[in-house]
Parts: sequence; C-alpha cells; structure tokens
Amino acid sequence: MRVFAEAAKSGSFVGAADAMSMSAPAVTRCIAHLEAQLNTRLFHRTTRQVKLSEVGEHYLIHVSRILADIEQSEAAVSGIDLVPRGELNITAPILFGERYVTPIISQFLKDYPDIRVNGHFHDDVVNLIDSNMDVAIRIGNPKDSSLYGVTVGYVRRVTCAAPSYLASSPAIKKPEDLKRHSVLYPKRFNEPAVWTYHKNGRPIAIKLTPRFQSNQNRAAINAAIAGVGVVRLMSYQVAEALRSGDLVSLLEDVEDKKLPIQVVSVEGRKNLTKVKMFIDYVKAGLANNEYLNPRA
Repeated sequence: MRVFAEAAKSGSFVGAADAMSMSAPAVTRCIAHLEAQLNTRLFHRTTRQVKLSEVGEHYLIHVSRILADIEQSEAAVSGIDLVPRGELNITAPILFGERYVTPIISQFLKDYPDIRVNGHFHDDVVNLIDSNMDVAIRIGNPKDSSLYGVTVGYVRRVTCAAPSYLASSPAIKKPEDLKRHSVLYPKRFNEPAVWTYHKNGRPIAIKLTPRFQSNQNRAAINAAIAGVGVVRLMSYQVAEALRSGDLVSLLEDVEDKKLPIQVVSVEGRKNLTKVKMFIDYVKAGLANNEYLNPRA
C-alpha cells in the first residue's frame, strides 16, 4: 500500500522507487501483486507516465486513511505524541469559510508547519468520502446519520433591508407584505423563489418574484446595502451590515429557529490526530464569537 501511495503521489514508478529506496522493477512487482490481489487495474500505464485509474483513485482515498491510521496506532503503542502533519482537506460555506474558518486555518498552519491545508469553500453540501474531505463545517441539522458532528455555535435566518429602501417603501409587518416589495434572492437559479416563515408553529410560505437573483450571497448583500430591496440570509452573513446600520432586521417574530453550526467528520472518536486537533481549533476559535452563540 505504501508503494502504491508513493507511485500515485509521484506519478511514476521510478519516482516511487527513488523515494522508497527500492529498484524500479521491485516497485513494478509490488503494484502488479497488488492489482492481482485486488483483481483490478489501479494504474493506466504509458511509456512516459503512470496515471491512476478511476478505481485506483477511490482505492487511494482508503489507502491513505489506512496508512495514516497505522502510523497513529504505532505511535500510540510506542508512547509517541504525534504532531499533526500531511494534508488536510476542509470544506465550508463560502462566506463562513472566508470570515471565520480561514483565520482558524491560518493559526493552525502557523502552529504546525508540517500541515498542508486544502480549503474548499462553496455552498454545496459535498459527500465527505467521495470528495476525500477530512472535515466539513455545515450549517443546519445533519441529514447523514453516518457522520460525526460537533455543534460549535448557532445562527439563524435574517430578513433585512437598507434604511434608505425602507424609507421609501411600504411597511413590512408580516411575511405577506413582501409580495409588494423588491426582493433580492441569493439562491441557485433552479430553486423556486420561496421564503418560509413560522408563526404559532405553522409555516408561512411566501412565493416571490425576485428583481435580482444571484448565485453569490455577497452580491445580494451588496445590492441590499445599496437600497435595491429586501434580502434574507444567515445571520453571520449580514452581521457586520446589521451592526453598522447598513441593513435593518425585519420580521424577527416569525423567523426560523436557530440552526446549529457543526464540524463534521467521518470517523468521530477514531479520527486521525490532525483531524481531531483541527476540530479542537474550530471549537476554540468560534467559542467566543459574538455572532455565533454556542450556548444557545
């Protein structure tokens, strides 16, 4: 497995041989033995390079975890405290990743020089195993019970608009009033434009006709601050604008309940040292944030 992982990393059997102080024929025999054992082809070979097959790419994900787990187990038995090292793949929502996760990553990198981090910031929920992610920061109640999640804070949806827009527009006292307003809708274009509120335990779904749709939350926020219309986003996304007075919160009495911020991983208590320690950094980094209340 180590020979296979090194060959995949270097893209060359010769490179793997050099890295592991082996002969190139010995590497070739190792890979051939592994492929025979698995009854599948792990590499596509040409005269110039070797490239992982689709099966090989999936196998590499599992092999990397197995080898890291072996290293951690051996260190534990030997009484050695492992220092986080290697690659860490992290995913988070775009704005949350930029504002809150990046400073935590920066501190983690400063404290542990042998760590490399790949940050994947987007608003789509990805499969951790298929995407080879170690840690995901997600907002909302988890849908996959096989994942291990730690709640590190809470946020809620906020409907808001600029004072300049509200000064020249009809009052917004109930969700139905939004139908008479200019709405900014920061969602995917294939989703229906519906905002759902709750009153006395009953959902109130408001179907909207947006004036401006954007696949980026930041664009919708900027348009709202410019006085174009009403926007609805997560509290952390508009926190600074609310604090500065650029935006004003609306319909607070019918907004959703608070949603948990969770740090999600696959293995839970069996996580590798680097994953466990990064999760601890996230918990500590978000614990006292005034916009994210872990005690709610």
